[in-house]
Amino acid sequence: MEREALTISPPIQKPAASTCRAAHMSWSLTVPRARWSETFPTRPACTAAIPLTLVITVLLMHAFGQTFNLMTLGAMAIATGLVIDDAVVITENIVRHLSFTRDRALAIREAVQELIWPVTSSTATTVVVFLPLGLLQGVTGQFFAALSLTLTVSVGVSLLLALTLIPLLSEQFLRASPAGAAEQRGVLARTGRALDALAVWYSNMLGSLLHHIVWVGGGAILLMFGGVFAYGAAGSGFLPEMDEGAFIIDYVTPGGTSLAETDRELRIIERLLAETPEVTGTSRRTGAELGLFATAQNSGDIVVRLKPHSGRERDIIEIIDDVRTRSESAVPRVRIEFVQILSDVLDDLSGASSPMEIKLFGADLAALDDYAGKIAPKLETVDGLDDIFAGIPETTAEMAMHIAHGEAARLGLTSQAVSVSVSDALLGITAGEIRLDDRSIGIRVRAPDSLRFSAQRLAALPVFSPQTNRSTPLGAVATFEAEDVRGEHLRENQQQLVEITAGVEGRALSDVMDDVKGILAEHPAPSGVRVELGGRYAGQQAAFKALLLVLLLAAVSVMAEMVLQFRSFVEPIVVLCAAPLSFPGAFALLLLTGTALNVSSFMGLILLVGLIVKNGIILLDFTRQRMDTDGVDLETGIRAAARVRLRPILMTTLCTLFGLMPLAFGVGAGNELQKPLALAVIGGLALSTPITLFVVPILLVAIRGRSFRQPPGVPPKLTEVTV
Repeated sequence: MEREALTISPPIQKPAASTCRAAHMSWSLTVPRARWSETFPTRPACTAAIPLTLVITVLLMHAFGQTFNLMTLGAMAIATGLVIDDAVVITENIVRHLSFTRDRALAIREAVQELIWPVTSSTATTVVVFLPLGLLQGVTGQFFAALSLTLTVSVGVSLLLALTLIPLLSEQFLRASPAGAAEQRGVLARTGRALDALAVWYSNMLGSLLHHIVWVGGGAILLMFGGVFAYGAAGSGFLPEMDEGAFIIDYVTPGGTSLAETDRELRIIERLLAETPEVTGTSRRTGAELGLFATAQNSGDIVVRLKPHSGRERDIIEIIDDVRTRSESAVPRVRIEFVQILSDVLDDLSGASSPMEIKLFGADLAALDDYAGKIAPKLETVDGLDDIFAGIPETTAEMAMHIAHGEAARLGLTSQAVSVSVSDALLGITAGEIRLDDRSIGIRVRAPDSLRFSAQRLAALPVFSPQTNRSTPLGAVATFEAEDVRGEHLRENQQQLVEITAGVEGRALSDVMDDVKGILAEHPAPSGVRVELGGRYAGQQAAFKALLLVLLLAAVSVMAEMVLQFRSFVEPIVVLCAAPLSFPGAFALLLLTGTALNVSSFMGLILLVGLIVKNGIILLDFTRQRMDTDGVDLETGIRAAARVRLRPILMTTLCTLFGLMPLAFGVGAGNELQKPLALAVIGGLALSTPITLFVVPILLVAIRGRSFRQPPGVPPKLTEVTV
């Protein structure tokens, strides 16, 4: 039989005492190659952790007052690939220790005790990454609070089960195969031998690269430049675009349009919607809008419901573009805007009336209107902008009343008395109530409609004077003039405002706003006009600043946790360096899939920090153990860790990647919210694995030196094992 010696240190006699210190149990092992590739029925032990973890997570989420929604269910889908990591690492180490001895109880205890601290600390890094998310405010904080809480609970439960349930299941299910059986048959046996060969190759390759540190450092620098390029090319947005299966048409007919004419034009739009094969139903509000806010009689909204995704060939963006084109041709005088329901609600919650807003502030309203009318046509050339509105409202027909103060005073009337009298006559005044059975009906007295709706008869409206105790015709103290006036006046923070708005579709928000900024730079605002960018862009900038702060706080928290683990600043700094080197992988995958960097994918980068650090701790902690227990130098310890820890690192990485694949492929309703997060984690984790396996050890050797040994004053961590 082919044999291969794994010599970690000079041979040391195994202690004969029944009680020994596990940290000092180190001797030369000569193990047949087949023994290292033995297959064990480990699936019951590992996979049992998944459903049990999710069940306990659901119970704890109920205790925290959470519900099943897109964010919590998405978090549980993400957690499916994470919760098994600790179980895989523990089980793999138990299998490894079973190859040392046939005493099953001793092997399991030693394996678990060897990994208590590294597994606990590596899982704690994932938890502390989410702690700063509690600082997020506004829509972003409310949106992702449930996701971070669910992930934190799931990971915490998985750690508890890995340290308690997995050893018990291992005692029942793990069985060593006879020596040589792995060489005879079985796909798993061949896979095990391939992993052993890969571990040998990795150890040898790492040993070679330790002598070419400059080349590895140059490659890391090139990787950083590539990440910067991918970040700029990917573009950025606010929240992921979704196909919600319904959308809203906000409409405004020209000012002064009668209710009957508004209804006629809207029936044309409704007929066009009925002719659209994907539409299943519509509902319209006139004089009101979503949320039951009252509006003018010439405005409102139409809610359009679509068939399920499986029942239509076009996505919601294509349907909206088709309806927009036909509506603009059929009723060109109607101004319409298209928006999906969730996007509209989130925009309202964030204080943005539209995805793209250009706010113009100034004291001169005419100057604001003039500049808005100059900029709006330029914006129509920007690819990705739809439903552009210059912000100049429709005019409304009014009858202006001008009071002759001298005549009114001669008759004993003040201007206020005349105004109140006319208002009471036109709008009515409360005059008590009557009771009908069990209901109270209010009484309101006003002038007859024949007078209220006739501009010619308004002059005959009587105005009572308390001073003379007589009524005087309104025409004796006032004149009337028909005019068109501005339909609305907007103010923000006490400042006069004109707001240019537009929708953003089919292009990254950052790219669109770059073009908008270019137009504003080419056509600067006149003196007295201040320009401010709002909408989703302002929300995105605020959210990204908050998330960047969260990312920095997460890095600091992880750093503090690793300093306690390694009792040094060098190893934590080296492990954290792998995080920014892995971000180019996330940016590259977002670029390849046409996904913008938004709040969801930024959350993926934050989660990625915890996952990267987790693999680094697993590798360097074993290196530290070999240096503590065997007194070997750093290079020898790293190469020993490379042989032993490659398998669990690859297994946990693959579990996470495969667990995120359904979200990355867009499986399930509402997947658009978690898809950017999954893509960012998959791209970053795929790149971080070789970085953790090669760059992290090489960087540590570059700082410490290949011959570095643990100072004699630093005692190894001791764990009592009683046999």
